[in-house]
Amino acid sequence: MAEAIIENIEQIEVLKHTLKPKVKTVKEILYNQDLKIPEYQRPYKWQPKNVKQLLEDIVLHQKKSAYRIGTAVMHKDKKELNIVDGQQRIVTLTLIAHALNSNESTQYFAKKYGGDGKLKLLSESMDNDISKANVIINYKEIEREIKSFTEDEVRFFFTKCELVCITLTSISEAFQFFDSQNARGKDLDPHDLLKAFHLREMSSFSEKERQQCIEEWESKNDDELHEVFSQYLFRIRRWSKRKNGRYLNKTNANTFKGVTLDKTQDFPYIYPLKINNVFTDEFNQHLHRKIDNNTKLYPFQIDQVVLNGQRFFEMINFYQEKIKQIKGTHSAKYFNKEEKKWVYDEDFFLGKLQFLSISSKTSISFKVFKTLATYEGRNRSGDQYVRTLFDCTLLYYTDKFGNQDLDRVITKLFIWAYRLRLDSQAVQLASVDNHAREWSSMFSVIREATQPKEVYQMYLESLNAIRSSKTEKLKDLFKSLNYYHGE
Repeated sequence: MAEAIIENIEQIEVLKHTLKPKVKTVKEILYNQDLKIPEYQRPYKWQPKNVKQLLEDIVLHQKKSAYRIGTAVMHKDKKELNIVDGQQRIVTLTLIAHALNSNESTQYFAKKYGGDGKLKLLSESMDNDISKANVIINYKEIEREIKSFTEDEVRFFFTKCELVCITLTSISEAFQFFDSQNARGKDLDPHDLLKAFHLREMSSFSEKERQQCIEEWESKNDDELHEVFSQYLFRIRRWSKRKNGRYLNKTNANTFKGVTLDKTQDFPYIYPLKINNVFTDEFNQHLHRKIDNNTKLYPFQIDQVVLNGQRFFEMINFYQEKIKQIKGTHSAKYFNKEEKKWVYDEDFFLGKLQFLSISSKTSISFKVFKTLATYEGRNRSGDQYVRTLFDCTLLYYTDKFGNQDLDRVITKLFIWAYRLRLDSQAVQLASVDNHAREWSSMFSVIREATQPKEVYQMYLESLNAIRSSKTEKLKDLFKSLNYYHGE
């Protein structure tokens, strides 16, 4: 109840600075020559099923006096009317209007009810490959669907289908409203909201620099981005503080919001962050870099205060590469093109472990990773939860201490994570979350450690019984490491 009241107050504060919300027809919106898709928008990702549903809804409601399609949030920037929220729907409506204007059977009615003006968004350049592909696919679907549109349906589309348009003159307030709308259940993922937030914090950067961040972000696979945030970075940042790390959502996404250095008061804790920030830039911009090409990344740490803006995007790039390497160890097989089948090869697998400085097939570390990649029950959901738990501890440790004493440390990471698997008939995400948040959690130990030995000297109890199935290889490894004393 209190949260709802606070949310309503925030909405009122935002709306004090807005133009009054107006209900506009599709015709009024699409033919507005100030309409623009700003650079910070994510790609157009609607699928044919979304398009088909929208068209079916339009036909279904055509007997009504009007049909409210949704809400659009706009930012009035001089002569441009930037779409902040509602881009997916407005682009789709533009494609429908264009198809109606191009089809012989509907062309006359489209001109009659839509007018002779130009569809503004058709003149917008679309650089993103994902957007281009979806526009082509969806337009073909629309062409098929609108062939049977009657005059009444065309008239209804242009003059009776409506959106509630909220236009704001402040970009920060536009995003605030955008965030609060999405926080109540819209379709954006938390990482989409974070992208918008951190682009907003780059107001002092050039358009070229912002565009570079956008292009790098949009080039990433959306599912992989979701995984990087929700399964790795979010959980490590939460578990290291003994907080619930089960699910990343729009409420707790502020885990990835920190300080904007040029806007934050000079508190003592800010000084080290500023020093690192300035030194990194000055080092990379020094004339010597034109000779040695020895540029350096900002010295990120997973559990550090997030630097808003450009450094946030750099941080995600940095950790995505590390996570990709760790995930590469999940499989010990490769596809042999000559034999046309998946083949297990120890030398190939050893090559995957080079980033951890593992160079021997007789090392404990190699045996651990080989076991994790080959034991029978590894693909079950509970086992996948435990593997992510292990991966998170590995990433957290190497992020802090590099590969120092890794053979000793990996033994402890493995025993600590997989005792949960062997000691349970079934593993749920809740049990993994509880294990990660215990007082004696590996995350707490790594967070407080100043030397690797504080991690590899961690005391762990042995197991005397195995409750899991399809984990024979795990049991054998526990036994060889002297952490299982049962039958």
